[in-house]
Amino acid sequence: MKNALEGWLFLDFDGVICDSLEECFRSSWFALSQTLIGKDPPPEISFPAGYRAQFLLCRPFIRSGEDYLVVHELLGKGIVPSSQAEFDTQLEVLGPEILLALKLRLYEVRERLLEYHRGLWLSWNPLYAPMKALMLQLSGNRKVRILSTKKAEFIQEILAYEDIDWPLDRIIYSSSRRKLDWIADTAGEEQSLLIDDQIEHLDFFSSSCDCHLALWGYVTPESRLQAAKTLTLDQVSRVLQPWTNTGV
Repeated sequence: MKNALEGWLFLDFDGVICDSLEECFRSSWFALSQTLIGKDPPPEISFPAGYRAQFLLCRPFIRSGEDYLVVHELLGKGIVPSSQAEFDTQLEVLGPEILLALKLRLYEVRERLLEYHRGLWLSWNPLYAPMKALMLQLSGNRKVRILSTKKAEFIQEILAYEDIDWPLDRIIYSSSRRKLDWIADTAGEEQSLLIDDQIEHLDFFSSSCDCHLALWGYVTPESRLQAAKTLTLDQVSRVLQPWTNTGV
């Protein structure tokens, strides 16, 4: 990028800004099991030994919220996908209608948890260090966007819990649309930088968007080898510095 100060910055949320594993693990299980979330404390979850470790192994395959429910369903059947292709085959078997229904169930659970157990749900979404300090510095720059498959309202709630006032209109819910298409619509002809922990959202040969794989997120060994550009958490403050405290 010739002049980062004139360009745009796009950050994924889960796995880049926020370590949402605990929230995704719990909320998706409540959704799949159709646990009714009300005013009473959510029930404790008891799983066989090694279950959480298996869930963690599948985390890098996740592209959207409904995928977490699929992971729980597969693990319940004793199926542990070993690759993105294997996991995608399972998604194809389920089909778009079932996946949409799973997505809606997850959103309902999240909304009910926020309504009745706000502090508990928000505590399941810690920000990576040093992302809290960086997000505070980036909050005033209109050329910085959060680009995520998580609903914008949930992201804004999590940031507010960390005392970060982030405008809702600078959080893009990508849904099933390609992130690079959103970036093209937003940035136009200007240069941009995208940081994401899911390699399939990245194009390392793009002439307009400089893509980096976030290695502190949930990344497969294969993705680490395939990525042309990567970032570690130790490097991110330096890379994002041009967008901090610019008053743009």
